[in-house]
Order: sequence, then C-alpha cells, then structure tokens
Amino acid sequence: MPEEERISDQERLRAKLRQLILMRETGPKRAAWHTARARLIWRLHAEIQQQAQADATEQTAYEATHE
Repeated sequence: MPEEERISDQERLRAKLRQLILMRETGPKRAAWHTARARLIWRLHAEIQQQAQADATEQTAYEATHE
C-alpha cells in the first residue's frame, strides 16, 4: 500500500473519531445514544491502532529487505 494511501486512511479514521467525540455536544441526551457513540469511538480507536501496527510491521519488513 502506498505511503500516501496509508496516511490518508489514518487521517480519515482520526477525522471520524474527532467527529464522534464532538457529537457529544450536539447529540441526543439519551444514555443508549451515548453508549452506542462510546462503542464507535473505541472501535475507531482500535482501527487506528491496528493501522499503525500494520504500518510499523510493513516498514520493518521493508527495512529488513533493503539492508
């Protein structure tokens, strides 16, 4: 995967995460809505971590083959 595409994927996920966090101010005040929102936040957070780990693994593999 090209580096530009990886960066855009991470930035897209971060933008979604920021949007969900900000929705607290404008969303309904029901507990169920906030519970669903919190689950989405944690899921996006996990996706960002997985993407970062995949990028680090790919970078390490690239460095190992080009030494």
